[in-house]
Amino acid sequence: MIGFDASLLGALLREPGEVSRRCVDERDLAPLAATSLGTIACGCAVFGAVVGCFRGGTQIPFAALKMPVARLAALAICGPAFHALAAVFGRPWSLRTVVALGLAAGARASLVLLALAPVLWLVIDRNGRYDAVKVCAALAYAFAGLAALWLVLRALGRGSGSTITAAGFVAVFLAVGGQTAWILRPYIGEPSDAVVPLFVSRQEGGVADALARSARAVVGVSERR
Repeated sequence: MIGFDASLLGALLREPGEVSRRCVDERDLAPLAATSLGTIACGCAVFGAVVGCFRGGTQIPFAALKMPVARLAALAICGPAFHALAAVFGRPWSLRTVVALGLAAGARASLVLLALAPVLWLVIDRNGRYDAVKVCAALAYAFAGLAALWLVLRALGRGSGSTITAAGFVAVFLAVGGQTAWILRPYIGEPSDAVVPLFVSRQEGGVADALARSARAVVGVSERR
């Protein structure tokens, strides 16, 4: 029975090139996929629970549940698009390779989120404002995304079309991943909310607009009515 292989965690962090070659060569993908799934579930759940600490109560398990679901849903939706982009730009990988690469990159990002969770918890514990906490969480996601992108870049190599393929991957995942997480919000909830629900029922703007408003609030720029 194939299960979680803790020895692969070090490889995901320190040897992204070896992991990416393993995906492209389709070597022992089953244990890598199982370990990646477990890492995504655990890392995102811990980070989500920390984000939920801003409001506390039932929001902690809500956020711990929704973070891994959002990450895995985004990877599932993006997989076929990644497969098509790679084929169009000279890398006719199998869907098996693309899925393994996506899971490995997601696992690497989740390990970074797990490492940054104490930093975010410290911001919350020091009574960080709502907008500051939201921006800090977004920055943690950005660092995690860069770690995942580095693994994907190692798989793409330096050949023709690698830059545009990587740009396509990033564009697709930012659009799908960001909006998937936004659909499953709130992780924190608006300060005016007396009770933060599991799902949002009111109509609001998109994730880009929300982050832009929070960034302006952090730097002291007032909103124009």
